[in-house]
Amino acid sequence: MFSLRTHAIISGALFAAMILFAIGGNIVTGGRPLKDPTLMLGAKILIFGLFLAFGFSVIPLLLKIFLAGQGAIGNSEVGLVKTLAAHQTAVVWVIWGIFIAGLALAIPAAINDDFFGPEAARSLRALLRGGSKGVLVAAPGMTTEEIVRQSSLKVNVLENPSGPGTPIADGVVFDFQIPGGAITLKGCRYYFISFDSNDRAHVQGISIGTSPDKMSVAEIDALDEDLRARLEADGWRAGHEVYKDEQDRQLHGGATQGPDGYTWLKGDTILDIERKRMDDPVPGEDAATAGQWIQFIELWARQTYPYIERYEFAPPSP
Repeated sequence: MFSLRTHAIISGALFAAMILFAIGGNIVTGGRPLKDPTLMLGAKILIFGLFLAFGFSVIPLLLKIFLAGQGAIGNSEVGLVKTLAAHQTAVVWVIWGIFIAGLALAIPAAINDDFFGPEAARSLRALLRGGSKGVLVAAPGMTTEEIVRQSSLKVNVLENPSGPGTPIADGVVFDFQIPGGAITLKGCRYYFISFDSNDRAHVQGISIGTSPDKMSVAEIDALDEDLRARLEADGWRAGHEVYKDEQDRQLHGGATQGPDGYTWLKGDTILDIERKRMDDPVPGEDAATAGQWIQFIELWARQTYPYIERYEFAPPSP
């Protein structure tokens, strides 16, 4: 270990660096957050690193001050003081070890809470989740046996003493395919497969969590657009609800039809593109851009889709 004076200089320099960095940052940015996420991440890492270095540097400094004070009042030969003086390096490393153990828990939590930005949080969560566990192949009208046979994913089928019809669900990382198509949705997060109460052997509806992580409104909009393009290229037809009478149109602000691009048809299967907000609204927020969202899709057989008679779909491609 260094002398008391050297440790005081080290700690003082690190503390001064933190203060100067904060003051300089406020001057450069005018007190406003950095807009460039890369610069913001770099600034956070730098100030956090300085803070950690200062915290670690204070431990040997405080130990040196304590021992110097005890020596000044004549306690140098007291048992505890003498032991600490003889094992200063070991004492510092023990305390640093406790710090490191705490940081091993705190830093991942800080990353997950977006302290270092959303991209760092997503990278950490992706690392912890691991890769895809397999491919789920499913569509309305299939049986459980067909799904299990065609899927490489180990499907979470629960045995039901009363027979088939128990919903199939799980929260794992997997890829999803609809039979007869060329689309594979990678990095899905959950599935929920339900059965018709009147036909418990065949799938009625499927819900798939298609977002790999929480996203901003802009990111979820881009994900929706990408999926629409892929559906169109795979032969799906976009549809919309038609408001057929005056009362219906009045209920929808005078519009004659609903939005396009959220409901799709291919063969006898309907696919809905949906989204769900994962955080709580904040007073005064901009509703058009606020929140963290996930995308999910739902699949239904056309004949069981609610109010299917109200929908029109684009004509098949020639």
